[in-house]
Amino acid sequence: MIQYEELYKKVLPVLESKLEEIKYYEYDSITKEDIWNFCIKKKWRKQIIEEIHLHEIVATIFTIKASDIVSHFQIQQFQAVDWFSEINNDELKDLLNPKASETEK
Repeated sequence: MIQYEELYKKVLPVLESKLEEIKYYEYDSITKEDIWNFCIKKKWRKQIIEEIHLHEIVATIFTIKASDIVSHFQIQQFQAVDWFSEINNDELKDLLNPKASETEK
């Protein structure tokens, strides 16, 4: 059974090639690991990695666009942010139901 680490090592030259392409378009903050994690979390999330052929993995990596990776990680960032972490319960109630808080005052 192939593990992610073993597979990562096998496709490392492909990841490096894709990274060079992405850097050509001035996406300097993307790393090989970002490309790999994008594939695992987005492209192959519903597949069993052991059942994917090596040529399919390589093809997937080569078809990725930098904008796909950036969009994916931006969405993850928005989902991870706790927008109301600094608001107490009363403030949150006021924010979500302003008319009810006006009648209580």
